[in-house]
Amino acid sequence: MELFSEIYGCYFTVVSRILNNAENGLTKSEIEKIVSRNAFYDSAFHLLPALFSGEWNLLREKNQVYHSRLSGKIKRPLTTLEKAWLKALTDDPRIKLFLDEAQLKELQGSLSDAEPLFSNDDFHVYDKHSDGDNYENAVYIANFKIILKAINEQKPIIVEYDSPKAGRTKRQYHPYKLCYSARDDKFRLQCAAFKNHLHRVTLNLTRITAVEVVEKRFNISAELDALFAETVCAEPVVLEISKERNALERCMLQFASFERQTEYDRERDMYTCRIWYDPSDETELLIRILSFGPVVKVSEPEGFLEQMKERIGRQVRLIKKTTG
Repeated sequence: MELFSEIYGCYFTVVSRILNNAENGLTKSEIEKIVSRNAFYDSAFHLLPALFSGEWNLLREKNQVYHSRLSGKIKRPLTTLEKAWLKALTDDPRIKLFLDEAQLKELQGSLSDAEPLFSNDDFHVYDKHSDGDNYENAVYIANFKIILKAINEQKPIIVEYDSPKAGRTKRQYHPYKLCYSARDDKFRLQCAAFKNHLHRVTLNLTRITAVEVVEKRFNISAELDALFAETVCAEPVVLEISKERNALERCMLQFASFERQTEYDRERDMYTCRIWYDPSDETELLIRILSFGPVVKVSEPEGFLEQMKERIGRQVRLIKKTTG
């Protein structure tokens, strides 16, 4: 058995995409764009002459439009590793948010001969909250699918929501994005509402009791993109990461959602990591860094460092108060 196969390589993937899109015809410039977007920098020098000259005999040209000589779509077979990964996903309770029972049963049947790549028991998140969303709840699943469909179709929704402060509310929102927090094990909906002007709202999925789609589509995608555009801090947080307790790997996993730059300092035998973040995520980032204890040190900026000192001071005072 060969470790690598050409059918999983870049050339095969790009040529397959060209042929699948050439059923109704493609111009030379359209083919060149597909190659430039999906292949390596120098791929055009190898692929395009072979395609246009007829050397590979895959395309038929008529009136400067190229058609595929093949019938039907080209489908790449899954690798054993891909099947194992998909099999593992079918055991995740969150899969029911995206597939119905019939789809899940069909997928499981097609993967009956595959062993799962991993199981949920293989992972232990040490700082994960214990009150995550109930992904088995029928109402939760139904609400999630309605919201996801509304996002894709750009339709407003009317949401009944149990707010811890305002009680039960019912209001129209423009859904933008569903976000998942691994730390909280919760889904949240980023949406917008009108109150004099368009403003951002974040709703916990588990507090949504009912959702109704407004059939009229909205054309404010540009406004939503601008409203939810990520802002980045002026100065990154600079971390000094030691080699103890597998700290580097843990940091890379914990801060995977942030823009970051990491390098090794040979003289000090430690890693330096710069993290850029949305200012609204500052408290969350601070808490995550504190969870690493002495293996991670913040060196700058000064304002962030002062916040850490103040939070640690509060914890020390609380411990002293409760112990004595």
